[in-house]
Amino acid sequence: MSTYGKFYFRPMPGEQISTELTLYEDSHAAICGRVLDRREEPVSGAVVLLFLPGPDDSLSLVSRFVTDEDGHFIFGPLDGNTLYLIKVFKDEIKLRELEIFTDTDD
Repeated sequence: MSTYGKFYFRPMPGEQISTELTLYEDSHAAICGRVLDRREEPVSGAVVLLFLPGPDDSLSLVSRFVTDEDGHFIFGPLDGNTLYLIKVFKDEIKLRELEIFTDTDD
């Protein structure tokens, strides 16, 4: 089991916020990744798409993310024991296609 927590905040100008969080167990999965070019340099601004493949080779878009300046992306929470497909695009060129299978069974 993993833990998961979420909260929203809106600080006022000059305000410092101090808080405590309680994380609750969560059976969902997540994928964190990084997009690198052939020189292994981070690719910022790449579009990362997460799909659920259908039985007839159709794809259902689940989520999208634009990589940060270090090439990082994250999707979650995801359902465990589910096959996902990730496609990565930069400047209208598909960089990489990955099939990801989440397995939350220990």
